[in-house]
Amino acid sequence: MAQTIQSLDRGLKILHLLSKSNKPLSLNEITAHFDIDRSSIFRLLGTLVQNNFVYQDSETKKYMLGFKIMELSGAFGEQTKIETFLRPVLKSVSERTHQNTHLAILDGLEVVFIAVEQPRQNLSMHISVGTREPAWATALGKILLAFKPNDEFKRLMRSVSFKKFTPNTITSQSEYQNHLQEIVRHKYAVDNEEYRKGILCIAVPVFNHRGAVEYSIGISGAREQISPKIKEYISILKEAGNEASRLLGMPSS
Repeated sequence: MAQTIQSLDRGLKILHLLSKSNKPLSLNEITAHFDIDRSSIFRLLGTLVQNNFVYQDSETKKYMLGFKIMELSGAFGEQTKIETFLRPVLKSVSERTHQNTHLAILDGLEVVFIAVEQPRQNLSMHISVGTREPAWATALGKILLAFKPNDEFKRLMRSVSFKKFTPNTITSQSEYQNHLQEIVRHKYAVDNEEYRKGILCIAVPVFNHRGAVEYSIGISGAREQISPKIKEYISILKEAGNEASRLLGMPSS
């Protein structure tokens, strides 16, 4: 286990505590979350205030995140592309499943592949970054639609054509909505040859720091390769989705 600096660890925990609060916190409120004395927390806060990581209101004496956090957040956004940041997660899935692994976002009613990891063996299909597919007929897209806020979900559903791509494509809106409710409940989606005959896909949600689903991670491959190991692959993908969500700062439950 890596060695840590206790005071730095406590300072970071203070920042995390302030980030999760919906209001400024008093010294006593912050101290209540630690097993050290009030004066030690006061000194830690003083250091964070001096360096602009924390701001103290001069009237209420309460604490909130400082402007330095916003500066770092902006720098992170400029320096880091999400697809690069989550690349190790995708690689791990691809290595463990030996299947195409994808990271996707939603653009209207299309799902867009923003990162792709392909295995060295068992490559049954080639998908490149920038590929677009109908969201409602694919596992990656169904995840992103299923977790949309209700108003936006209803607006998107009004535009779905429910074109039949294969005999397995869901074409009934009521059946489809029930299907998405099950996806939310189980936190994974399967495209059972619904878009391409012979191709089976599995996907899971990735939650951001606000608890919203902006991305989905999934695998795709030949039905005969994925179907016998579907439970194992779902478990692997759920682990990956949890890890990706953690990296993006998903709030702890």
